[in-house]
Amino acid sequence: MMNVVKTFFIGIIWLLTLTVQGQSLCYDDDPARFIPEKLVDFMHIEAHISIDVSNKQVDGKVLFQFMEIRNDVDSVVLLAPGFIIKAVSVDSNQVIWYLTDQHLVVKLPRKRNSKKMHTLEISYAVKPESDLYFIGWDDSTHTKRKQIWAHRPYGWLPFANDRLTMDLYFTFNQKYQVFSNGERKSVVSNNDGTKTWHYQLAKEHPFFSTALIIGDYNWKEFIASTGVPVELWYYPDQAGDLNSTYMFMDEMMSFCETEFGVPYPYANYRQAPVADYLYAGMETTTSTVFGDFLHIDGRAFWERNYVNVNIHELSHNWFGNDISHLRGKDVWLTESFATYYAKLFERSVFGENYYQWERQKEYQRVMKAADNDQFAVGSSKGGVERWYPKGSLVLDMLKDEMGDENFKKAITQYLKDNQSSEVWTADFQKAIYESTGMSMDWFFDQWIERGGEPHYRIQYEDNGVGLLVKIEQIQEVTPTRPLFRAKLNFEVGYVDGSRRTYSFQNEQQEQLIIIPKEMPILYLLFDQLLNTPKMIDRYRALLDLKDISIVEKREVYLLAESKNSFHLIKEEILKQLATDTADESIAIFRKALQSDDVLVRRAALQFAGKNHKQLIAEISNCLTDTSYSNIIAALKKLAEIDPDNINSYLKITEKEKGFPGLNVRITWLQLAISSGKKKYLTELKDYTSNRFDFKTRINAIEALANLKHFDDQLGHNLLEAAFYWNFRLSQIAVKSLKEYSQIDERGKKIKELILQSDQSDVAKQKLLDQLR
Repeated sequence: MMNVVKTFFIGIIWLLTLTVQGQSLCYDDDPARFIPEKLVDFMHIEAHISIDVSNKQVDGKVLFQFMEIRNDVDSVVLLAPGFIIKAVSVDSNQVIWYLTDQHLVVKLPRKRNSKKMHTLEISYAVKPESDLYFIGWDDSTHTKRKQIWAHRPYGWLPFANDRLTMDLYFTFNQKYQVFSNGERKSVVSNNDGTKTWHYQLAKEHPFFSTALIIGDYNWKEFIASTGVPVELWYYPDQAGDLNSTYMFMDEMMSFCETEFGVPYPYANYRQAPVADYLYAGMETTTSTVFGDFLHIDGRAFWERNYVNVNIHELSHNWFGNDISHLRGKDVWLTESFATYYAKLFERSVFGENYYQWERQKEYQRVMKAADNDQFAVGSSKGGVERWYPKGSLVLDMLKDEMGDENFKKAITQYLKDNQSSEVWTADFQKAIYESTGMSMDWFFDQWIERGGEPHYRIQYEDNGVGLLVKIEQIQEVTPTRPLFRAKLNFEVGYVDGSRRTYSFQNEQQEQLIIIPKEMPILYLLFDQLLNTPKMIDRYRALLDLKDISIVEKREVYLLAESKNSFHLIKEEILKQLATDTADESIAIFRKALQSDDVLVRRAALQFAGKNHKQLIAEISNCLTDTSYSNIIAALKKLAEIDPDNINSYLKITEKEKGFPGLNVRITWLQLAISSGKKKYLTELKDYTSNRFDFKTRINAIEALANLKHFDDQLGHNLLEAAFYWNFRLSQIAVKSLKEYSQIDERGKKIKELILQSDQSDVAKQKLLDQLR
């Protein structure tokens, strides 16, 4: 253990060490392994909320019902940043209370019945600095949608991290619709031009999973084939996009109930898009919130559709809401499951090749993250790449180890045993054992509690009897990351076209195995490319060939292209043949540009170059493509290889807007301006203003940066964007300002604009520091 002590003190890695029967077990330390303490049990909240748009203020009265858990409770603490407290009482009695920077502390009466249910009543006002967002209300041109939304209760409701039931009453202008959690019990018109909306969630849920949306919406109601009432909210001006946005909604409900073996846990389900959303979606209980850049038309389906996010967030109503994780290190129980089942659903509607492609992307993300650190899936430090893609792949492996039937039995038992409760990883392990009798402790220790991945060196030779295979684990072995135990599969193809799979358990640093030689074996990589049955294996074979000269592989690629239909294979072939001027390779590009597959056409447009000028007609046909991204790619490619005719290409596409973020129009404007049409600068600069959604603003900012254009109007818009709460927009604005600041006269102007802004001195200095 001397090396462990040494690394502990020099601060490279902190270790938690357990000694069992003389053996030291070492794990990366995780402060979030501790269960948080709990003094009181919040049972119910009743909230009455009204919102003053002109002052961006929330006025509220909330009543919490709670029970004391311990006999040493003297106060209740709630998150309440920036709250102005008007009155506080407990069981109708005034009490002592005070505010810290972030919290409201309520002292409980000394004389009270600690065994009964208490009622805490709080009246307050607050102007939320974050978490509740006011959008479009300052736009006098009425271009931007007017919305108020929050996907968490922080900052506008007094918050305690607990599970509870809810009655929420929202009073707002009657012109707008109000969206929240649970069943909508009533909508009452008031005499002052407002309505009061009452939402009730009668089954307890994690309080943090509470939403509020106010805006101009309609919704479609239907009863899912499982019997669950569903509401699909949409913008009235985008009613025609309902089906393309919410595609497969009914199938998702059926999939989840069938796959999980447990009915949908709540009384209803609804979804709504919101403007300038920070993420893709959020699983607030019964009521998913998602970015309106996923509220798409049929053509935008091929840019980024809502299917994966939709099923991911729906799954969270089982994994995350009905069952919520107890500790910070158990986040994977929420996110890994939702990611895994979203991938399985996509396989059911898009096919096996699509599923393997998704797994390949997950693998690439995991290995990229491994270059930075080695945190575990079951760690609060694991981050997005461990909780989502790696956790999803780990569940793939767990099912492989257990078998489909046992895995599904364990999932159903886990969900049934832990309904309406908080869990930690051991609860899932317990469900596996009780439902199947299998102890998978070694698997959880290796793949959940510890980080890292095994790396193998495989060598083999034909010894006449069979293939002698040498397997080596070559990753660094440490006390926190010992050797891996893994089942390795070898698929062997024989000369008669048959294949067999051999599985071996590996848990040694070096291991020799023999694969029987039943007949001559084909181990030529080209054979693997042409004949292996799994698309993803053929794709990986292509990647192995990327450094082989085109002359050596052209013939086999021509044959492989004709025998493979999935776009990923064709894309890699096009990429590797992009510089080849042979007629056969040009013919492959021509065929791809005329393909019925949107993604094959996109790949051809991406990799075509100046040696493909004879394909200008085929590329031009893509200017009217069913995919917006393909139109953009065609425009850019034609501007590159046929600049003399750019005006004719702009003429064909001048009425296209694109989605999301006016992506076609902004590309069009950039190309028009770069070809000398300076009059379009006004329109392009306007798209950087706060009248438009963040995707449009980002696209316009990047287009102007490519044009290297800067003036006072753009400077003001960039400055407003840099201070905006949406981090995706602010990061791009700061990056652009920093690039412009490298030019002396522009840098001086930008500094002047920052100092003249109405932001706080702290915010100004922070931005100036970022631009250095």
